[in-house]
Amino acid sequence: MHLRYLPVWVYMIAWSVLLAQPSKHTITMASSDNVGALNPQGYSKNAMFAQNMVYEGLVKLDKKGDIIPSLATSWIVSDDGTTYTFFLRKNVRFSNGEVFNADAVVLNFTSLLKNRERHSWAGLMQALKQVQKLDSHTIRLTLKHPYTPTLNELAAVRPFRFLAPSAFPSDLDLIKHNPKPIGTGAYMLTESKLGISDTFTKNPYYWDADRYGGIYFDEVAIKVIFDPNAKLAALKTGQVDILYGQDMIPIEIFQSITKDKRFSTYLSPPIFTTFLVLNPASSKLAKTSVRQGISMGINKDDLVYGVYANLAKKADRFYGLESLAALKLPSFPIYDKILAQQALEQKPTNDISTRSEPIVLELLFVSDNPAQKMLAEIIQAQLKEIGITIRLVGAEPTIYRNRQASGAFELALTDSWGAPYEPLSHLYSMKTRGHIDYVVLNALAQKQTLYHLIDTAIGTTDSKALQNALKNILTILTESNAYLPLAYQRNKAIMRKGIKGVNMGVLVAEIPFWEWYEESQ
Repeated sequence: MHLRYLPVWVYMIAWSVLLAQPSKHTITMASSDNVGALNPQGYSKNAMFAQNMVYEGLVKLDKKGDIIPSLATSWIVSDDGTTYTFFLRKNVRFSNGEVFNADAVVLNFTSLLKNRERHSWAGLMQALKQVQKLDSHTIRLTLKHPYTPTLNELAAVRPFRFLAPSAFPSDLDLIKHNPKPIGTGAYMLTESKLGISDTFTKNPYYWDADRYGGIYFDEVAIKVIFDPNAKLAALKTGQVDILYGQDMIPIEIFQSITKDKRFSTYLSPPIFTTFLVLNPASSKLAKTSVRQGISMGINKDDLVYGVYANLAKKADRFYGLESLAALKLPSFPIYDKILAQQALEQKPTNDISTRSEPIVLELLFVSDNPAQKMLAEIIQAQLKEIGITIRLVGAEPTIYRNRQASGAFELALTDSWGAPYEPLSHLYSMKTRGHIDYVVLNALAQKQTLYHLIDTAIGTTDSKALQNALKNILTILTESNAYLPLAYQRNKAIMRKGIKGVNMGVLVAEIPFWEWYEESQ
């Protein structure tokens, strides 16, 4: 019988079945690019917020930045700081149904150790000696020497997160191979269309779903929209539900949308620091007094208000961590044009003939970052008032990073790393080639002292020795005038009304879709 001649009652039953199907709850976010391959040990073109959706580690950070259990329920650290015994959470499965246990943990760490140098930014990779399975749900990390930020680095989004054993290639080399992204996290990547979208579906085996009364959003759709104005248009027309991220939302868009009653806006606590770095390796900046003069010629109050309005806070310490406020560190240079000119060995006068040779410097920034471009332009204008000519050099992100790492800059805008990397992992990175801070430290006369103090900080088991080392490190860095902290940055989010459960913490890379929900109509 032809379908169109079926009895009416058949259509009625079919329609009732369709109506009985639960509706799928989907939330859509705009992003400038696809999330990438989501290799748990990869870095390039792997969106950290997406890796955090798929993969989990032994520990994690809470909203305040404190270490809390994740795939390990508890742990014991030996008195000498060289062994960490972790008791793994039971009844955890990867998104394909595989069991998470000690064998999976050991396999992942074996793969990491195979490419130890790839992850050299993490001091834990250099300190790690071996990983042992003690029983089905207990493992032990043995270190060659104490490493203070061990738990912090285990909480990082990469590379200490766990991939399902079946996804590993036979040689365990995730650097050569991009595996299928199978983790224990709240979501799993189910579809990716290059230049168009990525789709995540909630993990049916997610061990922590009951905490949220079940994960409300069945699907997270990531729409690729590069242009900021196009993102805003998509939000206003209902094509996307949220814009999220410090670098995803231009300040003027965030400010304008606060007046629109269709949307809610959110700001996180401070999450990292934006610096102006003055390269001591440059002959023009070799003198501390010159670097000090430049720093005193920058009015941070006007700078921060002009670029960020009330969306960021003026930075007065190397890191914004409240725990470091008690160290009573020396102050960074305060804005004073007269003192700035004196430090630059220039007389406070407009008579060019009485001045020494003009200072001309290049300022490196990311060309497609509107905030950095505005910062650079205001710094250029402010330093012109004390006789310094600034040539602005905008570079795309890869060239920008390469120039910083190779020391091919005079002045540069850069950011600290935020939690869980501050302060210890970030300080450790200053000893590692490939970072802007390595360039700075190697040009300072106190280089060896700083290296020794950093080794003390990351290798001590004594809290008093740690605090003393941190105080001495940050004092030297402050007095070097090679860094000028400008602003403490905050994460931003815009969401359509109706989305609940939003609580922004200190983590740069976390977008906790699994916490959000909508009230039933």
